Amino acid sequence: MTEKVVIGNATLYHGDCREVLPLLARPDAVVSDPPYGIGYARNSAASAGYRPDGSRVWGKDAAPIHGDDEPFDPAALLPLAKRVILFGASAYACRLPDNYGWIIWDKQIVGKWSGGDAETAWTNFLGSNRIHRQRWQGIQRGGEECPFIGGGLEHPTQKPVALMRRCLELAGMPALTLDPYMGSGSTGVAAMNLGLRFIGVEIHRPYFDIACERIERAQRQGTLLPPEEAPQPVQAGLL
Repeated sequence: MTEKVVIGNATLYHGDCREVLPLLARPDAVVSDPPYGIGYARNSAASAGYRPDGSRVWGKDAAPIHGDDEPFDPAALLPLAKRVILFGASAYACRLPDNYGWIIWDKQIVGKWSGGDAETAWTNFLGSNRIHRQRWQGIQRGGEECPFIGGGLEHPTQKPVALMRRCLELAGMPALTLDPYMGSGSTGVAAMNLGLRFIGVEIHRPYFDIACERIERAQRQGTLLPPEEAPQPVQAGLL
């Protein structure tokens, strides 16, 4: 059974997005980092994750990314909103419409690094490629996820909040954004920072709980919302 949690102007669902999506109102944008279908392998040095029982671990002991062991088909996401941004699309580009207008995340890698130098996101609306430059190399990370200023990683493929904020800005500051593969909630945190409404869906319980905590904290820290639209108390229920 799907659980629904409302935190101010964010509505979060713990469940399978394939079951939740038919129940939702049409969003203005879909911004998501879905499973790529590449069987992502975490390394023991840098990747945070959680066991199915909710205990935190690093690297290979973490639970696998749900759905990443089979090819990803984005077809169900494309008609959901006028503007769509999908990360990891180079892994399933053959199943996407042709479009010139990708977001390129330059990780500003220095020296040898086992990970990629950049990541890409497909869009259905940009007329030219856009670059977001943010350092993301082990513990040397720019932005609020920098471990030296109290930040950290909660998900093996976590995206920086600043990157997701840039995506929302490029999407025209959508009034309502949907992330059907929410993970640890970076897209939702970015939406809260910008005073936007957000719907997120996550199937893995530990990451759902983390997303709720991060999004609630982002709302407490303040948004661009006027005082009369301040976040309301958390409400939980079952669908």
